[in-house]
Amino acid sequence: MASGRVLKKGMLIRGTALSKISENDISRLKNEYGLRTIIDLRTRKEAEEKPDKAIEGVAYYLMPIFDEAVIGISHEKKVHSIKSLVALPTMESLYAQMVSEENLTNVTAVLRKILLMPKEEFSVVFHCSAGKDRTGVIAALLLTFLGADRNAVIDDYLYTNRGKRVKANLAYVGSVVLKRNRSFARKVKNYLLAEEQYIQASLSAVEEKYGSLEHYFAEELKFTDEEVSAIKDKFLESAE
Repeated sequence: MASGRVLKKGMLIRGTALSKISENDISRLKNEYGLRTIIDLRTRKEAEEKPDKAIEGVAYYLMPIFDEAVIGISHEKKVHSIKSLVALPTMESLYAQMVSEENLTNVTAVLRKILLMPKEEFSVVFHCSAGKDRTGVIAALLLTFLGADRNAVIDDYLYTNRGKRVKANLAYVGSVVLKRNRSFARKVKNYLLAEEQYIQASLSAVEEKYGSLEHYFAEELKFTDEEVSAIKDKFLESAE
């Protein structure tokens, strides 16, 4: 963080949907990280089709970023053909859309929910379907609010690729074999990976509307200086 402070371990955990989470992973989240809360960023339909496993002693909140109509254009729907890929928006436009108009209202509600949660409700897992896009935007804004600089925010977002690159490469090879179209295969691969320009598109869209992320936080989160200080003390280790 710019202040020299660091995020407390296990406070914030971002990930994928928990419909197939193993008992071992549940045990680890509860025992090693003190999991107390899950925030699901998917639409109600997505959550109904692949519900998270209920975890005893853990609160669950469904807080969609997109409405049902918008999710129809999300890359998280499977791409079956060249035609279906062409119909999808670019990743940059999708990321900008996540923070536009009513979607930004949803994003702000999620930020307030996480930042104002009392200590006894942490740690919190927040997730979407793939754990990259909606989850990545929320993580980037949380880290920025807490004082991380842009380079650190981007590095954290790109860390997602450690768990995505193998799947993306397999999708590329499979698309080449099945479709015999390398351009299509590259686009499929790009949709599965985190790229700096994607998260920059979201952050830049907010900055364009509000002048800066700091102004967005001030105007929409509406925290007092005392609340900001208390929130940062809750999430960050004391400076040495």
